[in-house]
This record gives sequence, C-alpha cells and structure tokens, in this order.
Amino acid sequence: MISTLILVLTLQVATNPTTSDADILELVDGSSLVGSILQFEDGVYRMNITGVGEIEIAAEKVKGLRFGKKATLVTDNGMSIEGLLSMDENGEWRVTNDLLETRVPGQNLVAINPTPETPPTSTQKATITLNGSRTSGNTETTSAVMNLDYKFRYLTHRFVSKIDWTYAEDNQVVSKRSTGAELKYDFFPEEEWFLYTSFGARNDGFADLSLRTTAGIGAGIQVIDREDLTWSEEAGISALNEDFKVAEDDSASTLRVAGNAEWTLREGDLTVFHDHTLFVSLDDPDDILAQSRLGLRTRVVGGFSLNAQINARHDSSPPAGIRENDLEFLLGVGYSKSF
Repeated sequence: MISTLILVLTLQVATNPTTSDADILELVDGSSLVGSILQFEDGVYRMNITGVGEIEIAAEKVKGLRFGKKATLVTDNGMSIEGLLSMDENGEWRVTNDLLETRVPGQNLVAINPTPETPPTSTQKATITLNGSRTSGNTETTSAVMNLDYKFRYLTHRFVSKIDWTYAEDNQVVSKRSTGAELKYDFFPEEEWFLYTSFGARNDGFADLSLRTTAGIGAGIQVIDREDLTWSEEAGISALNEDFKVAEDDSASTLRVAGNAEWTLREGDLTVFHDHTLFVSLDDPDDILAQSRLGLRTRVVGGFSLNAQINARHDSSPPAGIRENDLEFLLGVGYSKSF
C-alpha cells in the first residue's frame, strides 16, 4: 500500500511540480505524501490524496509537514489560530497569516481543523399513566389512578416533577381520594454529582391527612447516565409539616433519602422503572415516612404502552385508627413523549 502511495505521489509531484496549495506530509521513513491534509485529531492525521482517496496516518509516523492553504490550529489552552501551518523535524509548529507569525511547541497542539462541536440541546420527557376499573351489578365500584412524570435536562440543570392522583367509589360513596406532587431542581457542578432543592405536598382525607408538605436541600450522585439506563441516589435535610383533620398537627426536621432508576430494553419496547423516597425524623429515627414506585411499561405503538405498577406508601406513626401501609396494584395504559 505504501509503495503504491509513493508511486502515485511521485507521479503527482512530476505532473504538478509547482502546485502551491498542495499539502506535503513527510514520513519518518523518508517518503512524502502530497495532497490535502483534512484534519488532525486524537493523534491521527486524515489526508486526501488524488487517485487514492482518504487515508489516516498516526502522528508518530510523521516527522514534518507543510500546508499549502490555510488551516486552523487549536492549542491545549483553547486558542485557535488560522493561517499557513508547517511543522519542522523537532515537532515545533509555525503559523503564518496576514497579521503575525508565531510558533507553537508540538506538545501544545490539540487539533487541526477540529470537528465542530454539536451545539448542546435540552432533553425533555413526559409520561402519563392511567389505571382504572368499573363494576356494576351487585356492587357499584369505580376507581382511577393517574401518574404524571416530567423531566427536563439542559447542560448542568435538571428539573423533575411528579404528580399522582387516586380516586375510588364504592356503591356511590367515595372510599379513596388522595393527591401528591413533588418538584425538584438539580444543579450539576460535575457530571457525577449534583446539588438539589425539593418541595413536596400530599393530601389524603382517608388517612386523616389534610396536607403534608416537605421542603429541603441536599446532594446526590449520578451513578449511571446513559440513554438506555439512568440511576441516581441522593440525601439531604428536609423540613416536614403535617396538618391533620382530627389528630394533632405535627412538624419535624428529617433526613431525606431518595433514588431513581429507569432501564430501557429491547430498543425502547420495554422499560423498567423504580423510585423511592424516605423521610427519617432526626428526633426519633423510628419515625419514618416512605413512598416508592416499581413498574414495567411495554410499548404497544408509538408512545403508547401497557403499564403494570405498584405504588407503596408507609407511615410508621399514623394517627389513631389509620393503617401504616397503603398499596396500589395497577394495570393500565400509558403514553410517553420525548422532545
């Protein structure tokens, strides 16, 4: 292959001995390549040679070169210089243009004609799931559960919101009604970890709860952040306030521990997801509030999917006459949209 290149190059030089805009690349074996140097990135030169096509040459095989036309040199401090480039046998670069002539040590070179960076874009994803049932005859029952999730990410910023709503009737008498919401903002000083602030609210009249609010700050780690798999864990301090219908109102400072994971399989046809949040009282570690979701979505067509999900909520110190655990086993349909 090299002998073929040398033959072609010899013919080119003989045919075009005065071609001023041709680039010349000198190899350590004493041969020279004449053509158009397209780029230098990641320790490799890309060069186009007439009659041969595009080739790649490792930097360690090059002892000198000269550009016949202007190119852009990028240094390790982020500076870009445009002009006619040449490199001597010592690896030092010379850049000449209408304004100046400068020299750049070889170890400071990062790239020549670098690939333009893709402008950063924001990512958004919204998912809604609906689950319900209706019976009539000897019993008249109606139930409905909705979950709405939204995530927005742009560079170092991430905004996450979750809303859930549950309603049920038994013989035309309301037997279940609760609503919950959470808003959270994450800031990423580094890709692997983030700082957050969060706010949550919940109402559940059948658990004697008029309104529970939480607000706090903390930090988290982004364990995995791929297109098909995301996983994060976080911890911080939250203020918790509970207003009850009958029981005495309560407030506490808590340790908040939360996590979120989502795994997409089979090219998006199957998604497994889980999230959890725990509030542990700093005054009484046995006083715990917890909620979690575990589910599976199977895509049917487009953004539509079948959904199987378990919602769980736990209060270790509920008001008198109220059970500690609430479980919802759900089957329904969902719709997801990324934009």
